[in-house]
Amino acid sequence: MIDILFAALTDMERNRILSLWQEHGAALVLYARRKLGSDSGEAEDIVHDAFEKLMIRYEKYGGLGDEQMKGLLFRIVTNQCTDRQRSFRFSAQIPPEEEGWEENLADPAGRSPEDFVVSADNIRRMKSVIRSLPPVLREPLEMKIFEDLTTGEIAEELGITEEAVRQRLSRGRAQVRILWEEEEHGSHR
Repeated sequence: MIDILFAALTDMERNRILSLWQEHGAALVLYARRKLGSDSGEAEDIVHDAFEKLMIRYEKYGGLGDEQMKGLLFRIVTNQCTDRQRSFRFSAQIPPEEEGWEENLADPAGRSPEDFVVSADNIRRMKSVIRSLPPVLREPLEMKIFEDLTTGEIAEELGITEEAVRQRLSRGRAQVRILWEEEEHGSHR
């Protein structure tokens, strides 16, 4: 997914993301490790997710200054760590991203123009799939992905329990996977 998002950015936006990664990536991983109290690969996953979220919402946050962008990344990592700590038992198991995402982020060269078109199309398709969900599943998923709200914040916003939010997020993610696969298989027939 990160490759798709990265490819959909302009050259200037990609350079900025690379600069942010080079300047703050290691510090973000250390920060996440401290927050989680662990040396596991979970910290790297959280930082990966933070950069994914930044790219998804780049249109909204791209105008921020460098210090504000750094603060945003740390806030996303903080929220992700807090959410994982609170709901570790209830988290949906999402397949890990492909190995070597750091190398893909650090060296995006070698992609054809067709790759960029396909990537941008995949982002539009994913947003369309999410928008096709029933509101009960779509709303919490959009709040989590696009607004980076914690489970508690979503629960408060929707007036439901955190457990209900976790269940809806899990069901929403599962439904997105099913719809995406159906669309993929349908387009290859």
